[in-house]
Amino acid sequence: MVKDWFEPSQFITFEHAMEQQKEWFKEWFNSPYYHILYGDRDQQEAEFFLRNLVQQFSPAPQATFLDLACGAGRHSIFLNNLGFQVTGIDLSKHSISIAKQYENPSLHFEVGDLRTFHLPTTFDFVLNLFTSFGYFDCMDTNKEVLHQVKQSLKPNGVFIIDFMNADKILENLIPFELKERQGIIFEISKTIENGIIIKDISFTDLGKSFHYQEKVQALTLNDFNNLLSQCGFQLLSTFGNYALESYDRQESDRLILVSQLNHA
Repeated sequence: MVKDWFEPSQFITFEHAMEQQKEWFKEWFNSPYYHILYGDRDQQEAEFFLRNLVQQFSPAPQATFLDLACGAGRHSIFLNNLGFQVTGIDLSKHSISIAKQYENPSLHFEVGDLRTFHLPTTFDFVLNLFTSFGYFDCMDTNKEVLHQVKQSLKPNGVFIIDFMNADKILENLIPFELKERQGIIFEISKTIENGIIIKDISFTDLGKSFHYQEKVQALTLNDFNNLLSQCGFQLLSTFGNYALESYDRQESDRLILVSQLNHA
């Protein structure tokens, strides 16, 4: 159960209220219920994936990593434990407040919007993991994010996106399910509208009813290839799972894309 986590409400303008409604992630990712629903994410799986990435790309001992949409920092913290210098950015102040407890001279966390963040340095690797892309309503906004990535990469830096395999998700969509977490029953329904997967999340806690929404563009390999190319990236390789096995449109659980800036 969650009690009185939110600060007292302040007066807000109509325009701000509409913006909050439109950009679902600002409210949902700052909610304690987000962490309750997804608190069982497999840490061993995350570490398995990162170890495989390190083995695949053999970063230098002091390589620098930027973890975009880092959440509470589980990937960043593990990479730092492997000896790398890591910076994590996330829009959620709540998530960053959790992550900052683990900061040290080579591990830093900042609140930032993927579309507008600015850092004074560049990185050997930029990571965007666990389907933290495509939260917006148009491709142009995705391009804004990729522009920020371009500004953050060293000349030979590597950009890695870990996304859902939208093709498989669309073919096997589960329209409704119940999940119990910490005594809370989450009712989750999924629909598809205009190429966007919409997840409605409803539940009751302490006698109050809540409703949140997640919206993720169902981006395919072809979509990403076009986006990356238009933004000056060259797609180097794709993988279909955290073991870094080959991507298969129908069978793979993940779509992992590795790219570099195209200097041609």
